[in-house]
Order: sequence, then structure tokens, then C-alpha cells
Amino acid sequence: MKENHITYEQPLNERLRQFLRLEHLFQQSAHTLSGQTAWESRSTLSCLTDIIELLSRNDVKTDLLKFLDSIQNNLSQLKNNTEIDHTQLISILAQLDQHYGKLRTINGNIAQTLKEHHLINSLLQRNAVTATVNSFDMPLFHYWLKQPAAERIATLQDWYDTLNVIRQPIELVLDLIRNSTEPTSIKAEQGFYQQALDNNRTFQLIRVTIPMDTSYFAEISGGKHRISVRFLQSQNHERPVQTLTDVPFQLSCCAL
Repeated sequence: MKENHITYEQPLNERLRQFLRLEHLFQQSAHTLSGQTAWESRSTLSCLTDIIELLSRNDVKTDLLKFLDSIQNNLSQLKNNTEIDHTQLISILAQLDQHYGKLRTINGNIAQTLKEHHLINSLLQRNAVTATVNSFDMPLFHYWLKQPAAERIATLQDWYDTLNVIRQPIELVLDLIRNSTEPTSIKAEQGFYQQALDNNRTFQLIRVTIPMDTSYFAEISGGKHRISVRFLQSQNHERPVQTLTDVPFQLSCCAL
């Protein structure tokens, strides 16, 4: 989508929520990982501990394996469709199969090796946001942050590389879901739109796109059978209210 537009997303199941949260953390860390300052390394490590916490609390690996298998089965049925790009289809199926195979070889929690590292384990045991840990709280962390930038960056890169086995398939899956349908032009009358979903399809993600220069934002809610979109306007320090004007927007109901 063009940079002069903003897209709001709403996952329709817990599996997608976890994938989107992990994607967000990986993207956030990518912006700070190569930073030279201790503050950037601190932020990168904070994202890492959040990722480890998510992977520890939820069986992301099992969910992702099931999802990869489901997508493979669905896309394999398109092999006889003459209207699609078979070269691209074969490439996607090969990527899905590769990611599936790598995940299957991992025993236990994906982040277990990282959790066993003394510094990371110490931060996790504190059950605190890494960014708030002071020098007197953890002298080891303070010492690590004072190491040369090149050493910190190399260490962080090694730690994140161990998570590529989960990051890469999540990025692929979310990309396939987002591009599974063409957006439809819709008008929300007086800032509100509601639509019933096809019960014969399993939708995973709702996307709403509007121009950046508008004075309102989108609030999406939905479930298996119905979705609704409200466009709200900020009222300085007061609670946002629904706009009374008709709002044109782009809607994507993504199912794969």
C-alpha cells in the first residue's frame, strides 16, 4: 500500500493475534538491532525477551505447523488451475514445505536455548520490562551494555538468528494472508459499516485502508460471522466519537 495510506488490521482468531504480535516485535527489533548506542541494544534485547515470553506462554510452534500444513493443502488444490502463476505457486509451496520441515526438527520450546543463557534468563526471571532495569538492579546487564557496540550487535544478531525458524514462516504466512484477496471499495455511511461473512470460508484477517490525511481512524471488530467498522474522530483530550460523515475506504477480508 502507498505510504500516503494507513491500514488497520483486525485478526479474527487467537492464532493470528500471536503471529501479528511476534511480527511486530521482530519488526521493532530490526530497527534497533544495528544501533550503536547502549539504548538501542537495550531496546533490542527488550524485544527479544518479549518474544521469548510469547513463545513460552503459547504453543506457537504447534499452531504454526498446523497452519503451514493447512495452507499447503489449500494451495496444492490450485495446481490444475490454469489462471494462476504456476511458477510462483511451486515456489511458495517449496518455501512452505521447507519451513515446515525445519520446525518439525525442533524438540521442545523454540526459544529454550536462549532461555538458558545466563543474562537472558536473569532478565526473564525478574519478570520486568528490560527497558526499566537499572544499573543497580543488574550489574551484569550494566556491564554487558558497556561492551563495544560491535560486540553487542554481533551477540544480538546471533540470538535473533536462532529465531529465524519461527520468524521467517510467520512473515511468509502473514504475507500470503494479506495478499489472499483484492481490496474492495466500500463506503461507511455516517462512519459505520457492517458486513456478514461467508460461512463457507474461514477468514483470518480484516484490513481497512484509508488515506493518511483523514481526520479519523478505523476501529474494527468481528468474529466468524460478522464484521463491523467504525470511523472515529479524536476530540482533543476527550474520548473519540464516531464521525457523522460518509467515509470511503478499502476493505480486505482475508482468507487462506
